[in-house]
Parts: sequence; C-alpha cells; structure tokens
Amino acid sequence: MGYIEGKINRDQISFMPMSFDEIIGEDNPVRVIDAFVEMLDANALNCKYSEPKSTGRRPYNPKDMLKLYVYGYFYGIRTSRKLERECTRNVEIMWLINRLTPDFKTIADFRKDNKGVVISIFKEFSLFCNQLNLIGKEMVAIDGSKFRACNRRRKNFTKRKVEKMLEHYEQSAKKYLELLANSDDSDSDDVNIDTAKIEEKLQNAKKRIEELHLLEKEVQENGEVSVTDPDARHMSVSNNGTDIAHNVQTVVDSKYHLVVALDVTSNAADNGQLYPMAEQAKKELSVDKIIVIADKGYYNGEDLKKCEENGITAIVSKQRFGNRTGNENFAKDKFTYEQANDVYICPMGQILTRKSGDAAKRKQYGCVACNECSNRSSCTTNAKGRRISLTKYQEYYDRADKLFTENLELYKQRQMIVEHPFGTVKRALGYTYFLLKGHEKVKCESYMHFFIYNFKRVINIMGITPLIAAIKKRMVEMNEEILSSLALFEIFVSFLGRKKSLTT
Repeated sequence: MGYIEGKINRDQISFMPMSFDEIIGEDNPVRVIDAFVEMLDANALNCKYSEPKSTGRRPYNPKDMLKLYVYGYFYGIRTSRKLERECTRNVEIMWLINRLTPDFKTIADFRKDNKGVVISIFKEFSLFCNQLNLIGKEMVAIDGSKFRACNRRRKNFTKRKVEKMLEHYEQSAKKYLELLANSDDSDSDDVNIDTAKIEEKLQNAKKRIEELHLLEKEVQENGEVSVTDPDARHMSVSNNGTDIAHNVQTVVDSKYHLVVALDVTSNAADNGQLYPMAEQAKKELSVDKIIVIADKGYYNGEDLKKCEENGITAIVSKQRFGNRTGNENFAKDKFTYEQANDVYICPMGQILTRKSGDAAKRKQYGCVACNECSNRSSCTTNAKGRRISLTKYQEYYDRADKLFTENLELYKQRQMIVEHPFGTVKRALGYTYFLLKGHEKVKCESYMHFFIYNFKRVINIMGITPLIAAIKKRMVEMNEEILSSLALFEIFVSFLGRKKSLTT
C-alpha cells in the first residue's frame, strides 16, 4: 500500500488559468486588512509620498506599504528583512500588494518616515468601531504593563553600578602599575613579563575610568542612563524580576474590551497617570462624563482632585496604610474622623486633637493619652505619642474611599476589562518587547500592537464577511459625504459669483 501522492508534477507547465483571488478564501483575514486600508485617506493620514512628485523615481504607494506592515504585525512578522522575504514566498502578501517586492531598506524607511500614521490608523479604527456601536463610552479601566526595551542590561547604568565599575577598573589600573614597577626593578631573566601588553591594558583601564567619570556625572543628573535606548529605565516586571523596559499605559472600554487610548512612559510607577489617561480617553471618546476604574497604584490626591473637577468619576482602590509597629489594627485607616469636632478617634476610643500651626501646611492630629495607653507599643514608636498627618488632598481621598466602598462590585470588573488585553498582546501575539528605540518610536510601535489587538478582537466579534460589508458601506458613505461637500462648495462659489455680478 503506497502513500497519497500529489496530483501536480512540479516540472510540468500548467495550462489551467488561475488567479490569486481564487487562492484567497472569502473568509481570509487578509481581505479585511485590504478593505480597511483602502478605506483610509492617505492624504489625511499625512503619509509620505501620498502625492507622488512629477519628477524622479516613482515611490511605492503608501497604502501598499501600510497593508504590508499591518499584515506583518497581524501575524507576528515585524522586522523589515522578514517582511522582505515574505513578499517573495507568501501568497497572501502577493495578493495583498499585487506581487510588489520592496527591499528591507524601503520597508524600514516607510516605518521611520511615517511614525504618526500608525497612531492615526489606530484612532481611525476606533472611530469606525464607535460607528459600529462597539464602544460603550460609559466606563473604562486603566492599567499599565512593562514591555522590554531594546537595551541590554549591560548598557544600563545606575549610581551604584557606576561606582562598582569605577572601583573595579581603578583596582585593575593599580595592579597593572605594580606589575610594570616590578618588571623595572627586576633584573632576573627568569621573570617573563610582557610589558607592552600590560601597558596596553593599563591604557585601556585608564580610558575606561575617564568614560565612567563622564557617565557618573550624567547619572547624577538623570538618576539613570540607558545607552542604546535613552528613554528606557530599569523597572520591576512580573514574577518579582527586573528588566530594562518601558511602562505602557492603556485605557480599555468596558463594553467589548477594546483599547481606546494609550501612552508610553519612562516612569516605572503608575502613580500620577490616572488623570492624564482618563482625560485622554474622555477626549478620544468625545464625552463629557465617564467612569474610570483603576487599582491602588493610581491612588493620587492631585489626580483625584482633577478627575472630580473634570467630570471623571474615579473608582480607585485605596492604598493600605502601614504602621511602623507592624500592627494593622492601629493603621491610619483604623482611626475615625469626626468632622463636627475636627478630631480623630483611635481604635481604643481616645481623641486625637488638631495641633496648632499653619493651616496651609499639612494638618496634624496628636493624642494626649498615649502615655497611659496599654496598646502604645502596638500603636506608635513616636516618643511624643501617636500622630496622624493629613495632606491638602485629604477631602478628595475621603470621597474617593467612600466611592470605592460603595462600588466594590463594579471595581471587581477591573481585572476582566483591562488586564486580558495585555495578556493577549504578550502571550497570543508575542509582543513582549520593542524593536524600536526612543520614546516616540516606542509609542508608535505600542499603537501598532494594540491596533492589531483591536483589529483581531473586532474580527472575532463580528466575523470577517460582516466586517468587510461594514467597511464597504462606510466607504460608500464617505464618498457620498465627499460628493455632498463638493456640491455645497459649487453652490457657494456660484452664489459668490452672482453676488459679485449684482454689486457691479
């Protein structure tokens, strides 16, 4: 019994007429990519060569290059050399860009010259999703995650690391100097020392020490220096590890978990990102009010104040306040504030009164009964007794804590809304690291990552055929809008002409 054999002889010329379109199935995602990019206006996106010049070598159509990049990221093919190779062997790409074969330099230059285009297509797709009623625009969740930067650990320097390296090279230089001194003092022929080689090593050590002293000054100014990617920082990542990374912030809509806004920061902490991200989402969604959910990393008084003043309802988990004694029963949040008397009541029922001082500064309350309290050692280590200090944002913290307590069930949705997009991008799509360097380029690449996430998610929600139909319908509407605008313009021009003839 033999094997199943192929029906075509590879050496035989086929006379069967066949087109690439017959090879690509109707339910192939590449058809959605083609339809969506064709819907975009290259001039509005400010693509380079969106209008070719009358002289010189003809450029590639920006839409074809954009299709190539979207397809590449859709299937995890990100580098320009890999995309160049796929153009000669991938039937889907041959169909998508009509068998064009740009070289890797042309592909890389397109990404370099059109960084803002990726951000624009992300926003265009978000607008399209809004027209399809896929974005709820009522509640969003904010979170951040670390993505590895294109920067080795050895190319990242902190104050402690530079000090250690200086110590090492100074000791090496001292050792080489001692070897050279011994070789000069020794007259014995048995001593075999290559003085030229030692001198070379000494000069290299001195050169490295000079470089490290310059680097030390830069580290003192900036706190940390990354050589390859200047905007990358040493950050804590998952599983209690550390890496040279960027902190990617996302805002995810609660309806279908589509990413509606994002940013990239060099700050390892999420603190201070609540209001900027919430305001960006509010602007992108064109709404006056919105509910924002975030974890305790975003618990910031200034941000809570700005959110409250700008129509953003922030449901943020409050941070657990520790106690120097380690006893959580006497933590700050266990003390009750009585607004009528402007006092705090401790867990043992004692009163903490307001200390005199400048009202503009931080308020402080102290207890006079600490010396007689049997739980003093569990409550405080302060010789003057227990003190509670309040910031100028305390009223906003109190209102945020009350709002969080009243919406615990709503807050529990946070993980389901905002954390799985990061998991999908990192695990399913494989985008755990950046290829590009610098804040602007890294931000552009992040937009591409989450554009592909949204793109795939909408395909899964709607299906390929209905989505293509929706895109084509939108193209017809856009053409009608253009024709309507041209008609209005012609009417306006003719009106001006008649007005001019009447005046003359």
